[in-house]
Amino acid sequence: MRRTTGLLPLVLLAPLAGSSWLGCHAIAGIEDRTFVPPKDENTDPPPVSEACTSYCDAVMASCTGENQVYSTLETCHGVCAALDPGDPLEPVGNTLACRARQADLAGRTGEPSVHCPAAGPGGAGVCGSNCESYCALQAASCSPEFPTQEECVAMCAGLKDVEAFDVIENHEGDTLQCRLVHVSSATVEPDEHCRHASLIPVEPCVDPAGTQPGCEDYCQVVMTSCAGDLAVYESREQCLSVCSALAPGGAEDRTENTVGCRKYHAYSAMLDPVTHCGHAGPGGDGHCGVDNDATSTGNCASYCRLLEAACGEMFDAIFTAPEECEIACSAVPGAAGDSGYAVASAEGDTLACRLLHVSRAFDDPGACTAALGEDPCL
Repeated sequence: MRRTTGLLPLVLLAPLAGSSWLGCHAIAGIEDRTFVPPKDENTDPPPVSEACTSYCDAVMASCTGENQVYSTLETCHGVCAALDPGDPLEPVGNTLACRARQADLAGRTGEPSVHCPAAGPGGAGVCGSNCESYCALQAASCSPEFPTQEECVAMCAGLKDVEAFDVIENHEGDTLQCRLVHVSSATVEPDEHCRHASLIPVEPCVDPAGTQPGCEDYCQVVMTSCAGDLAVYESREQCLSVCSALAPGGAEDRTENTVGCRKYHAYSAMLDPVTHCGHAGPGGDGHCGVDNDATSTGNCASYCRLLEAACGEMFDAIFTAPEECEIACSAVPGAAGDSGYAVASAEGDTLACRLLHVSRAFDDPGACTAALGEDPCL
């Protein structure tokens, strides 16, 4: 079912929050599947090459309805101008030639659902990867968020890729495809659409408030944005295990002890990993799981929740209630917020060491003793 209602505001970065999604959504006619952006009558459009004219005529004719990949012919021309022309005799890679070939196949074979995604702006893994195309278009039309194409592509891997591509269906939602829709429009109207095309979720490329974040999506983001010495999980499986013990919360969460809050900080870590990776990890680092109780600090509410879930019998033998665990936890070095949790530095008599071992305990019950402060967390 196609969505026809607007999304509540959900903005991660204050500098990006000045836009109104309603204006962008209002020009997308959901019923008749048209999208007509306003034009500046005082600006002449750049000339369109013969190759782009041919390609755009073909893709607009062959990829329609739920297979539509460009909002307007003008948007197709804008994207086409930013593409590497490629070689029509060898139509491969992230090129215009490859997309033109796929657009031709969409018309001739009668299989638009097979060929139109590859004929569109992302390339769908046939004409370049969606991330390669997204990052190249962003660099060509907007202020790049990363110094190099390689860095952008690496972070883009954390986005949810829904594979199918439909310019109307994907006009909203926290997906790579939504960003492709808006970065395509940015080739014509950068002032309007560059902010919508950010890697960091900015409306309309956000999930509606109240949407429960899935563990797969959270772990995809955090395993991408927090790596190396800043990694907060040893594996995707460990991330999924910890996530399953946390309250999912909502996409709008910012301070709660939820997956939603951690996903928010995992996205923020794409641009500032040193600040946000600890917040996106199992403990929340005093930012996801804020407790106003003076007897509890930073990571303790999260640690005790995970300890009870992973090491239930030992937890029950020691504590009669989670509050007792939190009081005991508050005396452990590193319990306070902003302690900067990372797997690489989680050692010794610290709460970070206990958090690492309680994360391991979901798959290895033998780690419970260390999670309670025994060797090697002494």
